Amino acid sequence: MRETKGQTLVHCPQCGENKVKNHAPAIFQVLMLVGVLMCFTIEGIPFGIAFIIGAIISKKSKARLKFTCQECKHSFKVQEQVYEEYSQYLKAN
Repeated sequence: MRETKGQTLVHCPQCGENKVKNHAPAIFQVLMLVGVLMCFTIEGIPFGIAFIIGAIISKKSKARLKFTCQECKHSFKVQEQVYEEYSQYLKAN
């Protein structure tokens, strides 16, 4: 069975598995969704803007480099270059 390129880029340093998960996209999506929903009310607009700004900051922060192994539950960070290759591959597919 052939591995896809995205799976070969990031491996767990503890067990060597390639079944890893990056939680940054989910955090970004949740913050954006809450921000947009809060903007539907007059009182919620300042809070909605704050959530949207938080989402943008989370997308640019170093927290996006953090991965969790699905096998051994080990959390680890990857180099920025590896993350960029990983995200470029996911965008292309």
